[in-house]
Amino acid sequence: MPKRFFYSLDDFKKNLHRYDASLIDYNGNAIPCIYINSKRYDDIIRKVAGKKLAVDVLLDLFHDSKHVFVDILMTYLDYGFDENYLFYANEMPQFFEALAKTGLIAIAPSSAESASQGNLLVIQLPRKDSAENAYNQMMEIINKV
Repeated sequence: MPKRFFYSLDDFKKNLHRYDASLIDYNGNAIPCIYINSKRYDDIIRKVAGKKLAVDVLLDLFHDSKHVFVDILMTYLDYGFDENYLFYANEMPQFFEALAKTGLIAIAPSSAESASQGNLLVIQLPRKDSAENAYNQMMEIINKV
């Protein structure tokens, strides 16, 4: 999926990521983790396992001076697919703070009892400063409310 556009608050709500997102402990660091459909996770792992992996991550912020939404677009370079995950950032600033601090984001299957390092796909952001800028902008908007 390429960059997405939303036209109303209801449009944002309808497109929110259906699965959970949380912080997990990864080698002593709090890493943001997006849980996805287990079948989709398996499909992604089958495509990238054992191969060089490059993922471009774009954080697209949308706001109305009160509500902040972040659409995370992951483009798996050389694999021909993209993934989008839309979150309501007002309710999860720690997730984006951890992303800004570590420059890492994990993907895990939704059916896992608890995410372990054995069933995670951890992706390093190509540019950590973009996550830092997005987090700072997001917090400026949230703190104005």
